[in-house]
Amino acid sequence: METLSKDYKKELDSIKEELLNSDELSTYLDTEEEEDYKELQTKFEPKLEGLHAKVADKDPLQMISLEKEMLNEDLEGLFLPRILGYSVLRGELNEHYKYKYAQHHFNDILVAIANSPNFDYLRLRIGQTIQIGFALSTDIWVTDLLSKVNNKNVRKYLQKQRVSSYYDPKVREVAYKSYYKQFEHFNYKYAPFPKNIAELKMYGNVLKEFLLYRAASDYDNSSLVANINEFLNKEEFVFEPEFIKITLVLGMYFDLKETNFNKLTNVFNRLRKGKEDFDTEFFNYYLQFVDDKANFKIDAVGNLSKFIDKSIDDELTTFFKLMDVVYENGYVAVETIDAIRQYYNTHEWLSNHNRCLRHSLLNRFSKFFNNLSEKDYHEFFEMFKTFAIYMDIFSNEKFNQNIKKISMDYVKRIMKVYTDKRGREYQDVKKFVMSTFVDLKLYKQKELVEFFKTKRKKKVS
Repeated sequence: METLSKDYKKELDSIKEELLNSDELSTYLDTEEEEDYKELQTKFEPKLEGLHAKVADKDPLQMISLEKEMLNEDLEGLFLPRILGYSVLRGELNEHYKYKYAQHHFNDILVAIANSPNFDYLRLRIGQTIQIGFALSTDIWVTDLLSKVNNKNVRKYLQKQRVSSYYDPKVREVAYKSYYKQFEHFNYKYAPFPKNIAELKMYGNVLKEFLLYRAASDYDNSSLVANINEFLNKEEFVFEPEFIKITLVLGMYFDLKETNFNKLTNVFNRLRKGKEDFDTEFFNYYLQFVDDKANFKIDAVGNLSKFIDKSIDDELTTFFKLMDVVYENGYVAVETIDAIRQYYNTHEWLSNHNRCLRHSLLNRFSKFFNNLSEKDYHEFFEMFKTFAIYMDIFSNEKFNQNIKKISMDYVKRIMKVYTDKRGREYQDVKKFVMSTFVDLKLYKQKELVEFFKTKRKKKVS
């Protein structure tokens, strides 16, 4: 956790001063009515949310410090229900949907809310959050938290938020995922950079997910550079699995400048020369991070290849030399197809090496479709000739199903643009899909007939 900068502290103090001197607060203190408290929320919570969003974007490692400052009683509990939700969702869960470690920040925020003179109004917005947070925590932890609540009525309310059905892991999982979706459009992810082995074991997976999250969107990650630099300097971390995974994420999805670029290359070199069976471990981890990331701004495969020293004679060099051929010549070129076929046939078909190859190509294909406009559908027709070749080389059903999905997603996009079923464009696409998709056994003709069938609108009675 980084200390809140003076500029952010000054901005928060400015909001606080405006609140303390506001007519809305004066009115609420006179009446203590719910409607007047809602007026406070309407005017000042957007200001607090704006500050939080700014810190989350530019200086995410200061988020916890900001949220601790927001517990100040002068802010009348405003915005606390939201950050309570953030604190519940930041904790790492085990396979039973329980927190791996106690969530101290969740504890601090909930105790502040429970002891707030405005609790009666705050509780209208926190019931589900508390239920999920308690369900993910241990009974001992919840009991300890309740002991910190002074008001008996508040404590009684909190005790009622222990939902008995959530003791079932499956029910708990469904409830958590449903709750998580409510926060999909908020930027609240946080993870500290570990300082020692114990912290690496505790926060390593959370940090990995945090970095993937930051890489997936167009966030300003410049404030992380110093922490990445310090992290890569940790000699005692090098051979730890958590460290290896995080360095892979950095190599695949971050635009590292010269100093950290060289450090990351040196880390990979040490692992390749000093860790037994690192090839096997690398391809196992690589699979976890290359799949379903086609929407990321940085191309994972091409970016990581820059950090791989190809003078070292190992499987990583062989694989990334092949990827360089793909990037330099394109996946349509004859020499690329021949190189991929040779590599694929020299490894066991179900090996992680070949799985990584398939995933890497699918990642490129997905990017092709993501960047292809609907009016350029003739390029889509040409691309299918290449798809057919790779489907023949790999003879892999999962690969074929992925091709089927990304292709049909694009077809659906075209259908939304060319809605005239008698139009030339619509008929061109329909004819191509009906022929090619059936020939490649991606669909049965009956399924495609149904897909292109005009759906009759129900008459309104």
